[in-house]
Amino acid sequence: MQFYLSSSRWLRFVSFTTFYLAQGFPIGLISIALPAWLAGQGASAAEVASFVAITGLPWGFKLLAGPVMDRFSFLAMGRRRPWVIGAQGLLVLAIVAMAFVPDPANNVVLLSAAGFMVNSFAAIQDVAVDGMAIDVLEENERGRANAFMAFGQVAGYSGSGALSGLVLVQAGLPGACLLLAVGVFFIFSWSIVVREREGERRFPWSEGEASERAIALQATDWMSILGNLMRVLFLPASILLMLMALMWRIQSGFWISATPVIVVSDLGYASTDYSSWSATAGFIAAVLGLLFGPLIDRFGSRRFLLAALLAMGVLHIVTSQLTDYWHMPSLILTVLFADQFFGQIIFIAFIALHMNICWGRVSATQFAIYMAWTNLARSIGAWLYGLGTPHFERGDEFIVMGIVCLIGAGLLMLVDLNKHAGRIEALDRG
Repeated sequence: MQFYLSSSRWLRFVSFTTFYLAQGFPIGLISIALPAWLAGQGASAAEVASFVAITGLPWGFKLLAGPVMDRFSFLAMGRRRPWVIGAQGLLVLAIVAMAFVPDPANNVVLLSAAGFMVNSFAAIQDVAVDGMAIDVLEENERGRANAFMAFGQVAGYSGSGALSGLVLVQAGLPGACLLLAVGVFFIFSWSIVVREREGERRFPWSEGEASERAIALQATDWMSILGNLMRVLFLPASILLMLMALMWRIQSGFWISATPVIVVSDLGYASTDYSSWSATAGFIAAVLGLLFGPLIDRFGSRRFLLAALLAMGVLHIVTSQLTDYWHMPSLILTVLFADQFFGQIIFIAFIALHMNICWGRVSATQFAIYMAWTNLARSIGAWLYGLGTPHFERGDEFIVMGIVCLIGAGLLMLVDLNKHAGRIEALDRG
């Protein structure tokens, strides 16, 4: 049986969900389980924030991978698939290498370097998968597809975060890395099975040839990529959305750095409790997020993104006023779930919106830059939290998170998608 993404909507949904699982697996270990574990081992808030910021940097460097993928590929195997296969294979090797970090609790610098390498290959895979999605998804299915993709990522990091949190306590870093490597290897196998378009090769030595569409879309020189990219990136809607993304992801950087320290170090809960709570809340939010995909396709991604940003801002400001009740597990679980749920809606709507504002001539590179910027902004948020934590009173971090979300919502209100579409049409004519 042959599996071609261009020929089956449900194969596209299943495949991109599966590929996003592979992105979620290292996030669960590096962004959820390890920060909580480090806090439980006595690491300071500054050390945890530094680990989060450094390991998150590769997600901000994705902008370097996009142009390379647009310029070079082995088209006979598909425009993006060779990059997906290569990145996933190297991701498995990087995870195995991370298992050999000695005494990781007392060697945060080397642990951060290993996590940086793992996330580097995860980020390259992310760029390739996103580029493939833009190439093969129909415009009227992107909301649903992104809901499935977001579900895959959250299911990946929720499951990985919960299991890794337990395995770190029982078997240390080598056990957690082994678990992660096995999971990514199975998804690597799926990238061997599926192909982008009929007639393409499965392996370099197989029979097949490049599709006409892949040949037509492939860039032939660097200057055309750079020139077209500059023309579209600096359109008003693009600039406003990048500023909005900065606000949203500063909140995310604060959240990832602050919550494990608050829950584990300040409130005294076990790191495994935090990992399990975060994972459960994330998975439930991802399941509910599947229901919103068709609604986003029908009513528009901007509308849902705005509502979720406003809700997230209010949530954090209210939480900042409830410090006397933070010791209550019910409040912690409520805030964890609400943050995950609103974050899931933001993620789905954000991805769909940015796919739709891309210009076809440089869509993969343009989209990679948007996604790289959001991840770099999260590292900026973690860095800012590390700088600010000596000066914060209890609850101040949540006030900051709430304010930046509301600023992001205000910036989104200024975006005119109709004018942006008109400007894209003018670029096509020019």
